[in-house]
Amino acid sequence: MERELAFLGFVTWMLFPTKAQTVQTAQIIGAANYFLQLPKSRRATLARTNPYFAQDVFAKTLLKFPLGDTFRMEFESAFNELANITELIEFFMICPIEQRPSLLKALHFIEQGGFVPDDVKETDRHAHTRSRSTLKVSWVNYAIAGPFIWSAMQSKYEFITRLSPDLKSTINRVDKFLARKDEVMEFFELARFCQDRLIPRLDERSRARFRFLKFPPNVAAVDVGLSELDSAQAAILKDYRPPKLIDKDYRPPK
Repeated sequence: MERELAFLGFVTWMLFPTKAQTVQTAQIIGAANYFLQLPKSRRATLARTNPYFAQDVFAKTLLKFPLGDTFRMEFESAFNELANITELIEFFMICPIEQRPSLLKALHFIEQGGFVPDDVKETDRHAHTRSRSTLKVSWVNYAIAGPFIWSAMQSKYEFITRLSPDLKSTINRVDKFLARKDEVMEFFELARFCQDRLIPRLDERSRARFRFLKFPPNVAAVDVGLSELDSAQAAILKDYRPPKLIDKDYRPPK
């Protein structure tokens, strides 16, 4: 179960990159989940050979303690954060490099409804936009995990963001996914493509602030065809105006 539990830890890190204890607990919960799904004979063998599974009471306690639904609730509550960082990363992916993409431009673009679907009525568009304040918080908390979240939010891999370690179906789904090595590699190759495209588009301050992960050499960046800005999106970007800086020598009138 080393691969499965490592992957569960990775998925939990994606959703909660600043909560190391949550990641560790997710792996323990996943191990308990796996243990309880084994036939009794295999439980007994595992308990004899592995001190981490000495008693099934330990596993049951983990899954049935008063806050037993915490993980699935946390995973569900993370949806808005995932949507925020996905749109921020998506902006950097599709904004032409000659337009000099930046976080401020991304905030303006999203706040003005740059990713609101065309079929949404004009009167309802405001309900689909995101505020700058929430976007900024998501950027600070999730920028490092952003390329992996962006990769996972592609329709083929969206299930990854719902792999809460306390769900009975999780271990089986992780096991099946890890058995499809081509898809596992494609997921990480998408993430590398995203990160390789993102980092050069960030300003020096952001590149120094965030310590992005280093991919192993066998994970190559897959070539992805990205959509271009449509006319409405291009107009939103064209309307961007940088904030005015206050002259340090300026003195307000008394």
